[in-house]
Amino acid sequence: MLIGIIFAVMVAIFWSLGEINYSRLARSVDKANVYFYQYLIRATLYLTVAIIFNIEVFLHFSFDTLLVFLPVILCDLFSSLAINIAVSNGKLSVVSPIMAAYPIVDIFLGLILLKEKIGAIEIVLSIIITLSIVVLAKNQKKSESSPHPIKGIIFATIYMLLVATSIFCEKSAYVGNYSFTDLYFYKGLIYLFTSGVFMLLIGVTPIKLKKPSLKILKGAGITPLGNISNSFALSFGNMVIVTPISSMYSVLTNFLSRKVLKEKVTLKESICIGLILLGTIALITFSLL
Repeated sequence: MLIGIIFAVMVAIFWSLGEINYSRLARSVDKANVYFYQYLIRATLYLTVAIIFNIEVFLHFSFDTLLVFLPVILCDLFSSLAINIAVSNGKLSVVSPIMAAYPIVDIFLGLILLKEKIGAIEIVLSIIITLSIVVLAKNQKKSESSPHPIKGIIFATIYMLLVATSIFCEKSAYVGNYSFTDLYFYKGLIYLFTSGVFMLLIGVTPIKLKKPSLKILKGAGITPLGNISNSFALSFGNMVIVTPISSMYSVLTNFLSRKVLKEKVTLKESICIGLILLGTIALITFSLL
């Protein structure tokens, strides 16, 4: 259990640092190179995990298995685009808690598709989080760190929906006796293909493929390390304990966005952000009990 908790703490650290780096890189004028290295490094890390834990998966490629994980992979691909757009247009301290509020969607997906029961507490928490997001959106103003705040919130919400759908589909796949090594193998292949597409696009346009800077390498590698750590945390620890710990990443992101990115947040924004963060953590905790 201790190992699971350690990995859960690593998840929170990796994901929060990943969002800080995303925020910095998303404002880069050289987005094509940023996306290329993000996808290439993800492909490398995911395929490495597959090699270490189940190298035989490379000998048994299955289109049926690929189709099982394809919704998960596509959600992951598009969410990586959505997070870049969200953090480049809105303040990270505002969009991060919205992106982390995906348990709302997962709870109602479980209710609608899996006929799971939800209690009054979960409904109340979901309403509080939703209303806080609406109030937060209404009080956004343009600034240097938030050039298009509403656009940032819209794409933060899209990211939240994609992540929730991805988690739901991944849970469904594991129920069908597929393993996380299968997921990382096929996810690695798709990311490798996508990075090849970006290389091709760069090759036929005036954009030049450049040597990656340390900033790009850090920004591209930190978040997928968090994804891998999350799989290990869930493998070694109890979901009831590790999930609320890993969900604390948004609290750390909010702190770092003010200290590192020097973002300023109003009192009303702070109240809404606090309600979203606390509501999300409580929602995760109650849904796992």
